[in-house]
Amino acid sequence: MLNNIIVRLAIYYLSWLGFLAGAFHLFPRMRHYISQERDRFFIGTLSDAGADVSAVFENIQQGLGQLADQEGVNLLIDPSHTVPVVVALTLAFGVTLPITWVYRWTHQKKKYSQSFAHTLLVIPIAIALVVFLVKGSVALAFSLAGIVAAVRFRASLNQPTDAVYMLMAIGIGLAAGTQLTSVAYLASLIFVIIILAVWRSDFGAKPAVLSGWTIVHPDELDQAPAGAGKAKAT
Repeated sequence: MLNNIIVRLAIYYLSWLGFLAGAFHLFPRMRHYISQERDRFFIGTLSDAGADVSAVFENIQQGLGQLADQEGVNLLIDPSHTVPVVVALTLAFGVTLPITWVYRWTHQKKKYSQSFAHTLLVIPIAIALVVFLVKGSVALAFSLAGIVAAVRFRASLNQPTDAVYMLMAIGIGLAAGTQLTSVAYLASLIFVIIILAVWRSDFGAKPAVLSGWTIVHPDELDQAPAGAGKAKAT
């Protein structure tokens, strides 16, 4: 029964939905911590957008100073900080796993890349972690951009759809890092449904045949009179 890909995906997504609902029901504070972290990102980022660079650097120095004392160490075990991180990283991995399954199932063997499947699985975790690092800090965001610009990434995508898979994985990482758990879950679910539907229906395998302004079947075109008009494929 589990060999059926639809059954497997349905069980997996329902299990994740039940797990998240059960965790939020048993531990109500989790929802508060996640909501607090989400507000800290969106509201805090907007409020700090007009701050001067000197004030930003001063806040960073104060933060580094706090990490050196006991209060900074306590932040590492504070549930309000650790719970959102754990939930974001776990969710990023969990909802990306079925996307890698669909990639394996629907791609041709000659064009399948194991390294690309591995990249799809881990890149949302890296993106979510980066979001936590640069959250509310303009200086860190610019520093990260400079570091990434200094490193050269070279990757060849075998098919145009590979870019779509990569974009979806990055989007899930961003959604998880900003505590938009429902967006990450629904994006993964809807993406999997659409990809499987397009693959199963073999959509666009043959171009459409037009006779004037009318879509016709190739068999009907062969039986049409000689002067009926020119047909073309689109």
